Amino acid sequence: MRFGVVLCICLACVCPVAAQGGSSPFLSRLTQTLQQKNTVRQNPGMNRLNWMRLYFPSQESAWHDGFWTRLYKSFSDANKQRTVAFYLYQMYISSAAYGGEIPSRLTVNYLGALDALERLDERFDLRGVETFYQHNKPEIKTWLKRFFEQAHLLSYEVKDPRNDAVELRFLRALVNSAESPERAGYALEPARWKSAVTKQDLAWLGQVQRQTTQESRQKVLLYEVDGIDLAIMHQASAYALQRGTQYLYRPAAKECAACSYLSCARICRQLGTVAPVGRRHVRLYQLQVHPRYGEFLQPAQAAAFHAPDGTEYPAWYYHEAVLVVIGRNGQYTPVVLDPFLSAEPVPLEKWLSWFRMDDTLLYAYPFRRWNETEERLVRPARREGKRIFQNGRAYDPLPAAY
Repeated sequence: MRFGVVLCICLACVCPVAAQGGSSPFLSRLTQTLQQKNTVRQNPGMNRLNWMRLYFPSQESAWHDGFWTRLYKSFSDANKQRTVAFYLYQMYISSAAYGGEIPSRLTVNYLGALDALERLDERFDLRGVETFYQHNKPEIKTWLKRFFEQAHLLSYEVKDPRNDAVELRFLRALVNSAESPERAGYALEPARWKSAVTKQDLAWLGQVQRQTTQESRQKVLLYEVDGIDLAIMHQASAYALQRGTQYLYRPAAKECAACSYLSCARICRQLGTVAPVGRRHVRLYQLQVHPRYGEFLQPAQAAAFHAPDGTEYPAWYYHEAVLVVIGRNGQYTPVVLDPFLSAEPVPLEKWLSWFRMDDTLLYAYPFRRWNETEERLVRPARREGKRIFQNGRAYDPLPAAY
């Protein structure tokens, strides 16, 4: 996940409905197989994750690829072939858990379907995914066969052309979910899952949230911004008259993206050590919500968003929080950490209910640690009034317009 001053992506949103038309024999058999699973019958919206392929939280930090690394990768489509197959596999599982439904676009009930695409290091135009599929079908289907073998489910039939129509409909749902060439999001709709968070998990995540809140009060997020860009974006700002790079900062406690990153990093450090659940039973996301129309997010009830103490916030261009999906005994529960809106962790469906459903789009980024981000998210070496000093440079507060 990369920080920006404001990241605002708006996608066209068409509410998903079950696609009309036939299915393939493979999808029908897969549907019958998953419908026989007790956990899927009890809670299909979350427990389908038992058969989806997961990215586990990691302590490893990554650098962004440089130019030559990207150039080298561009010579091969292998990563993209695997990623498209990964998406199709996730959609097969989700569709089967929902009785064979094929959506017209992705919603929050298909959470996890985009994980591989969000972690792909190469540029990939989602609008051209159907053409890519047609040109790379043998390789994609070979990956699909491998994924189903590893899941110990049905054997995927590589040579059955009846699967092609189903897979193209899955890809059409992806295209309909992506107005930005390289980003697809989830539309909001009523959740199809049940979630009862255990006292043990609430206690653990509540402690994480409180510890992160304390940490965020001690740190700042550093920015290096081109003065010309500032002039274009905020002409009334005093910085608009300056040229060259501006060195600015914002307190981490006031930046939802910084707080979500710190929370995820803390959870990664705890998994497998003091946390009550192990690494293999947790999925970790940075969630972002963006408005469908206009500039600002719309709350579901009041005229503005409010802090836990009742303080009214100014309008938000976007908002970010942490989603922890906890697995216990084959049951998955989604919990959100968002100190800006709640003093305690809350179930995902409650958090989503605070945003206007028909005017909000959700992005779920599987968490990754980034060296670049951690170099920008620091405790200041020195302060002089409102100015801070770090790495031999002086940083001024980010203009209030941001």
